[in-house]
Amino acid sequence: MAKLSYRQVEAFRAVMIAGTTTGAAELLYISQPAVSRLLNDFEAAVKIKLFERHHKRLAPTPEALLLFEEVERSFIGIDRLANMAEELRDFQRGSLKVAAMPAIALGFLPRVMQQFSQRHQGVNLTLQVRSSQQVADWIATQHFDVGIGAINVADPALAVEVLGEAALVCALPASHPLAEKQVIVPEDLRDQPFISLGPEQSVRYKVDEAFEQARVSRQLVFDTQLSHVACSFVDAGSGVALVDPITALHFSSANLVFRPFEPWVSFSYHLLYPAHRARSRATEEFSQLLKQELALLVERADGLLRLKNVSAS
Repeated sequence: MAKLSYRQVEAFRAVMIAGTTTGAAELLYISQPAVSRLLNDFEAAVKIKLFERHHKRLAPTPEALLLFEEVERSFIGIDRLANMAEELRDFQRGSLKVAAMPAIALGFLPRVMQQFSQRHQGVNLTLQVRSSQQVADWIATQHFDVGIGAINVADPALAVEVLGEAALVCALPASHPLAEKQVIVPEDLRDQPFISLGPEQSVRYKVDEAFEQARVSRQLVFDTQLSHVACSFVDAGSGVALVDPITALHFSSANLVFRPFEPWVSFSYHLLYPAHRARSRATEEFSQLLKQELALLVERADGLLRLKNVSAS
C-alpha cells in the first residue's frame, strides 16, 4: 500500500463529515478540486472503494464507515492535544510549585498567589514553606519551579535574582516608651530584654555587629529562627526584637508597633530558579506579579518597608 499522507486522511474525514467535496473544501479552507484530488489519492493508496457517487453527494461504503471510525479516534487525540496547547497558552491548565522562606510566606505570599489564582484559575498552585537553605536545595534539584529565600548561594544548579534588600525594623510593645519614637537606634535598646533571630540566620550576626559597633549591650532572652515567632514573643511581653519588614507588615496585633531601625541592617529576598530548566510561562508571570505586588507594598508601607533593588519590571 502506498504511504498515506496526513492531508489525504484529513480530506477523507472532511468529506465524511460534510457529505460533499464542496463542503469539505469549506472545512479545510482549500479548493474543491484540491479535495477531490486528495480523496482520489487516498482511495488509490488504501485500494478500497470508499464512496458511491450520487449526483453531487458522496455515499460512503461500509468500508469507509469502518475506516472513518478509526480516523475519528486518531483525530480525537489530535484535537485533545490542540485543546491542551490552547489551555496552556491561556493559563487554563498547568501547575506552579513555589517554595518560600517563612518571612515572605506567612503573610505576603499567599495574597500574591491568590491574585495569580484568580487570574489563572486552571493553574494548580503549590506552596511549601521551608528554611532558605531547604528552598535552595529544592530548587537546585528541580522539585519546585520558583523559590524565595534570604540567601544568595553560589550554586551552578541555581539561577538567582535579587528581589529586594530590606532594612530590619524594631518590634515593640505598643505600651513601650520607645513606641513614641519615629526611628529606633541601638542606644535606645541598651539593657532592653531582646529576642534574637537564631544563629543559623546570617542576619543574626549583622544585628550583633550593629550593637557591638555602637557598644550597646542587650538582655538576650530568647532565640528563634522566625521573625513571626519573634513578633509573637514581643506580643507576649517578652521584650523587643529586630525583624524583617514584610513579616512586620503582615503581623496582626494591636499590642505591637514597628519602627524603622538605624543603622541599616539588611535582610535580602532572592528569587531562585532551576538553572538548567526553561521557565514556564506560569513561572514568568508569577514572578512578574510578585515584583509588582512587592513594589506596591513598599508604596503602602509608609516608610516601614525600605527596600533596595526592587523593580516592578
